[in-house]
Amino acid sequence: MEIREIDRQKDWEVLADRVMAPLPQRWIYGEAAKRIGREVQRLCVFDRETRPLAMAQVILRPMFGMRTSLITRGPLFLETCERKAAVKALRRALPFGIKLMSPEEPLAGLKLSAPPELAELDLLPDLDTLRAGLDGKWRNALKKAESSRLRVTQIQASAQTLMPLLKAEKDRQAEGKYRGLPPEFALALQDVAPRSLRLFAASDAQMLFVLHGNSATYQIGHTGPEGRKANAHNLILWDAMKRLKAEGVMRLDLGTLDREKAPDLARFKLRTGAKARKLAPATLM
Repeated sequence: MEIREIDRQKDWEVLADRVMAPLPQRWIYGEAAKRIGREVQRLCVFDRETRPLAMAQVILRPMFGMRTSLITRGPLFLETCERKAAVKALRRALPFGIKLMSPEEPLAGLKLSAPPELAELDLLPDLDTLRAGLDGKWRNALKKAESSRLRVTQIQASAQTLMPLLKAEKDRQAEGKYRGLPPEFALALQDVAPRSLRLFAASDAQMLFVLHGNSATYQIGHTGPEGRKANAHNLILWDAMKRLKAEGVMRLDLGTLDREKAPDLARFKLRTGAKARKLAPATLM
C-alpha cells in the first residue's frame, strides 16, 4: 500500500462523494480548522494498481503536551481492502506524537471512549414518502405550525446574521449542557465556504445546516419561547429537508444523540424518520 497526500479540493471531494463522507472528512472542514490554527493533512491509501482504497483527513494540534493527530469520523474506506494494513499505513504516515481516530466502524486499536450515536436521515425517497415517514406526533406538530402564520425564511449566512445563533450556542455550552464544536468554528466555515451554509429562521427560531457534496449536516439550532410554542423547529426542519433534497442532498446528518442528558432533542431528531447509528469509539492508533 502507498500513501499519497491529496492537495486539490476537486480530487478529494470526488472520493468523499463516493462514500457520502461526513462533515469532518470534507475539504471545507479542514480549511475551517486551518482558520482556527490547526494543521491539516489529507491522506489517501492506494494499492499497487494506484486504486484509492481509503481516505483520512487528519487534524493536527497540540494536546497533553504533545503533537496529536486526530482522524474524526474516519478513515473512510472506498474499496474492499485489508483495513488493518490500511490503518497501519496511515499511522506510519502521521508525524510523531499521539495518533487518534474515531472511525465509522470498529477498527483494531486501544478503545478510549464509549461509542457515540447519531441520527441520519435518508433524503432519497420522494417527499410524500418522507412525510409519511414522520412520527405521528412530529407530523401533528408540523401541521400545527403549517396552519399558523409562521413562515420559514432562508437568510444569507454572514458573520453578522450568524451572531445571535452563535451567542445562544456559546451560552448553552458555557452552562455545561453539552459539548460540541465551538461556535467560532461556524464563523470559520462561513469564512472559507459561505455558500455551503444554509441558515433558516421562523419566528424567534433558527437552524443552521452545512451542505457538503451530496450530503449535509445539521450544525446549530436555537428557539425562543414563541418558536417553541409554535413548533417552529418542526417547520424549519421540514422546509430544510425539502430544500436540501432539491439541491441534490442524499443524506442529512442530524448530529449526535444523547438519550440520557437530552432525551427531548433525541426524540425530536428520531421522529423525523431518521435512523440511529452507533459509531465506533475513539481509538488509539
